[in-house]
Amino acid sequence: MNRSYDGVSDIAFEKRGDRTVLTNRYRSGNSRISAQIPTEDNTPLYFLVATGGGFVEGEKYYNLATLEKDAHAILTTQTPNYIYKCPNGKTTSQLNEIMVKENAFLEYYIDEVIPYEDAIYYQKTFADIKKGGSLILTDGLTAGWSKSDTPFLYNKVDLKTKILYDDELVFNDYLIVAPREENMGELGLFEGYTNFNSVVIIDENFCTDWIKRSKEALDTKEFEGIYGITALEKYGFVLRILGRSSHNNLGIMWDFINFYREEIRGLKHLELRKNQR
Repeated sequence: MNRSYDGVSDIAFEKRGDRTVLTNRYRSGNSRISAQIPTEDNTPLYFLVATGGGFVEGEKYYNLATLEKDAHAILTTQTPNYIYKCPNGKTTSQLNEIMVKENAFLEYYIDEVIPYEDAIYYQKTFADIKKGGSLILTDGLTAGWSKSDTPFLYNKVDLKTKILYDDELVFNDYLIVAPREENMGELGLFEGYTNFNSVVIIDENFCTDWIKRSKEALDTKEFEGIYGITALEKYGFVLRILGRSSHNNLGIMWDFINFYREEIRGLKHLELRKNQR
């Protein structure tokens, strides 16, 4: 284990014959990787686990996921990322690195961040996708937790995501939320809502008709909040959601994901046995 990290996970897959197999599962420190979880279409699914239930002030975590050519795998965090208090002003951080080789497909479902009062958190996710590769990547942030149930009492959260496709930058997003410096109710921030979630899908076959069809599917669902689906300049699209509960947001998020999986990829409906509804 690199001693600069308090938890490390390193997982890799390759295609052998007609199935994807695990070729590396390394963990150290406070990180764990589950046994394989069954799925309806036999895609390998693994949970990434933080043993302490959350991240303590000043801790650093590193996660690496690699898919070799033509592989298909699913990774997800076991629970939301709880970021405990940082009363001494030290930043808690996590680095996620993703490598998707030619024609491989990774589904990486990162649960939302729930910062405690006074928390300071920095997360960077970097994905390098080779020609023909595809990625579903989720993320999110809530109003946090405090004993008084007052929202937005954390100090600062930075969520940075950078995605390359065939060595070209296609997605570069940097969400900075500093409730002590900004009014979270303002336009362009949380606008009176408490939960933010996003889904970015990278697929070289993307066309704008996918946005039309996904909107038509989502418009039939009950949802209290606002969402938007937009095209990237190349190779993908992104869903962003603002709502008043995780339960509410995850419903629309998973309808969107399963639209893509079923209608575009021809895969079976995915349930992660977590609180998707």
